[in-house]
Amino acid sequence: MKTRCLTAILCAMLFGTIVHAQTSMLPQLPSVPGTGKLSDDPKVTEFTFIAAGDNRPAKKNAIKQPKTLGLIINDSKQHKPVFILWAGDTIAGFRTPQKIHHKTLEAQYKEFFRHAAKAGVPMFNSPGNHEMDVVDKSSAGTVETPDPQMQALYLKMMEYPKDAPPYGAFNYGNSRFIAVDTEEVPPTTAVRSEGGAGAKKLKLDPGFVSLQQMELLAADLEANKDKDHIFVFMHHPIKPLKNSMRLNQENADQLEALFAKYKNVSYVIAAHEHLYFNASGDKLKKLKPPSNTSDSSDGPIYLVSGGAGAPLGKCPKHTKNCSDSHHYLVFRVNGKKVDMKVVKVQ
Repeated sequence: MKTRCLTAILCAMLFGTIVHAQTSMLPQLPSVPGTGKLSDDPKVTEFTFIAAGDNRPAKKNAIKQPKTLGLIINDSKQHKPVFILWAGDTIAGFRTPQKIHHKTLEAQYKEFFRHAAKAGVPMFNSPGNHEMDVVDKSSAGTVETPDPQMQALYLKMMEYPKDAPPYGAFNYGNSRFIAVDTEEVPPTTAVRSEGGAGAKKLKLDPGFVSLQQMELLAADLEANKDKDHIFVFMHHPIKPLKNSMRLNQENADQLEALFAKYKNVSYVIAAHEHLYFNASGDKLKKLKPPSNTSDSSDGPIYLVSGGAGAPLGKCPKHTKNCSDSHHYLVFRVNGKKVDMKVVKVQ
């Protein structure tokens, strides 16, 4: 009884509110339409998967995808991945709130699906601001805002089950994979940090993760302590290169504290910044950071991988753990060990 009381108190401290006991876990995450279904085999301990993000076109309302997306899809086949993780911004989006142009957005999604299907393996996406937000001009300037209609269209096009949220998880082999939706519509009472600045003085939204999602995530991690590895992927990063691109501060701090409690959380993969960044601070030796093991006491390795086709950002001079290049990540799981490398594409 004392242990249960202590756990409840710690959860209340973590989330800033009393969290009721959770018995449910995150819902099953569907694969991107047209990419096939993933069959789990709990006995598998050796496999490869790909991760990337931010392929969206440079021009607003554009339907055609950047050539980089096709290069990544084609090049990644050489590694024989079982599946692909994608950290959002799959489309340009329709960036005005006055009228959501469903026909244009649906065409954008279908074009992305056409490319994704060519990988020949299931793909799983965690949504980004370009899927979920609109842009409006107000007294505060040109501001990006999460929009319920955009979220509803995302769920429809990605073929989520009825009433399912845009986040979830799935198992493969000795590992669990969790997609966190960092683009939820916040309540008016939510504490928000400043977002970064986009092109043409656009004020970016800092992202938001609801208490409901946090509770389910915490319950899911607790229920999967037996897994050798847990990989988390999301759009807004917890540890970006530029602090202004960080996920809403309150949410980022909560998630970082939560992940630190579980030694089997091996990697946290994000996008949003259009470059590669390894927040662990390791030098880029042939773009290959050190491997991670499930029993590491150093916590997860935080990576930003936003180089799948969107206009590239810029790494500061003399930054040894950053690469402003189009790229994707290759993860090789071998029992309790994980090796990762960055593959550049032209």
